[in-house]
Amino acid sequence: MKKMVLIFAVVALTLGFSHCKKQETPATNESVRITLTASYGQDGAKTGFDPTTGAFAWTGTTEAPEYINVGGSTSGYLGQLTSTQSGATATFSGTIAPSDGETLYFFYLGRGDHDAATSVDFSTQDGTLENVTNYHIAISDGVAYTGQTSFSTTLNMKMSIAYFDVDGFKNASETAETVYLHGDEVYSTATIDYQTGTISGSTKGNINLGAASDGKYVALIPSVSTETTLKFDSDSKMGVMTFLRGIQAGKYYANSGNALSVTANSCLFSVSSTKKVRFSQGNLQYIGSAATPYWKFADNQWDYLGTTTGQNSSDANRDRDLFGWGTSGYNHGAKCYQPWSTSQSGDDYYAYGNYSYNLYNQTSKADWGYNAISNGGSVENSGWRTLTQGEWNYVFNSRTTVSGTRWVQGSVNGINGVILLPDSWTTSIYALNGSNSYGFGNNTINAEEWKNILEPNGAVFLPAVGYRQGTSVGYMGGGYGHYWTSSVNSTVACYLYFTNSELYTSNNSRSYGFSVRLVRNVE
Repeated sequence: MKKMVLIFAVVALTLGFSHCKKQETPATNESVRITLTASYGQDGAKTGFDPTTGAFAWTGTTEAPEYINVGGSTSGYLGQLTSTQSGATATFSGTIAPSDGETLYFFYLGRGDHDAATSVDFSTQDGTLENVTNYHIAISDGVAYTGQTSFSTTLNMKMSIAYFDVDGFKNASETAETVYLHGDEVYSTATIDYQTGTISGSTKGNINLGAASDGKYVALIPSVSTETTLKFDSDSKMGVMTFLRGIQAGKYYANSGNALSVTANSCLFSVSSTKKVRFSQGNLQYIGSAATPYWKFADNQWDYLGTTTGQNSSDANRDRDLFGWGTSGYNHGAKCYQPWSTSQSGDDYYAYGNYSYNLYNQTSKADWGYNAISNGGSVENSGWRTLTQGEWNYVFNSRTTVSGTRWVQGSVNGINGVILLPDSWTTSIYALNGSNSYGFGNNTINAEEWKNILEPNGAVFLPAVGYRQGTSVGYMGGGYGHYWTSSVNSTVACYLYFTNSELYTSNNSRSYGFSVRLVRNVE
């Protein structure tokens, strides 16, 4: 894909939070009442943003309280300050217990109650100017000394705002499609460190910009690179935009009023004579070790968890990417529906409690794609699903591609597997060996080639990463690939199987733990 470099209009931001604080600080770790006051303007919307000047403002509201979280260099999280309104002034107050000489950090985490929060989710922004103010993270600090009664401070903005015209992301019927923003340095979660007074991007994933209409304002967590490329995708369109100096804190970026240039999505695969899909960015993973467990797609298409996380156990707090059939986590009627289920009885995995139902029957909640996936839109029932047995067969054996090659075998970044090529693939993109034939030795592709050439042009990699049966695993990272379908055949379920010399769909007990790769329909 040809990279598009745009020139951005950059406006420096100022955020003036002038606070006068009075406190009676104890010598060490005694609870004290802190009071912090902030002056307001008259706009009626706290932390408003003016796109004409690029300036943030601290403005008042009487509709709901606001909050500031307090951290300490010794103690970590210390407590929360809550506001009360009085005309154009807010007073924040709360009880904390700092140590003498401890540096205090004050975090404004956007609108809403973020009591004791260690992260803020940036993935579900709706693109409106009003909503973007929910993601204004600002930080200041001061030192709590014995006998000190007051000090002043300024909160500094720790995120950026960008404006994108995504009106071009419409399908052939001129229907606005949902647009997702992602990239190597686009973070969907900001992590707060109360002991160091810092925030950082943690989870890389999609930010859901909503339907493609008008311009979208997006709060972005600053990057660490000197150049950051943002990628935009809808079901049928794609685009690229580059920040030549990375994403810097306290900046407002706009694309000079020009519409974002988009092209047709080259990453589409026919799964029947009338239907196309796009594949997820990697195999599905369940992160059970997180304080709040969640689902995500692997960061790289060759990634797999193996046994390093202990996924060969029934411990719910383990990360895993090998799942019994229909273990979406929803109580849809099966005895075993949790992602950590390890029963070896196939009867325990009947979707909706009946052996005849496929994953997509009834409520569809037996399909893993029903979940909110952190880097797949973070919205429940957003369109992700598992391919049927017939669709997997069509992808490998029946669809028409420009080059005539539907798939090859090889290794990517040292991992054996199958490379699927999109319908639009041409031989001029990259010279691949072994058209529609077996042999992991046919193609050896390094991470740079994959990231810069094959993946941007729509290639999909299915790593051969083994299976689980009960609490035993086999061929992890070896030469055997197993991927579930959403289809059943009597009491067993159907799956895709491949080795260095075979590739076909077959049936097996639903109790096996296989890989899951999801797709989204393109209308």
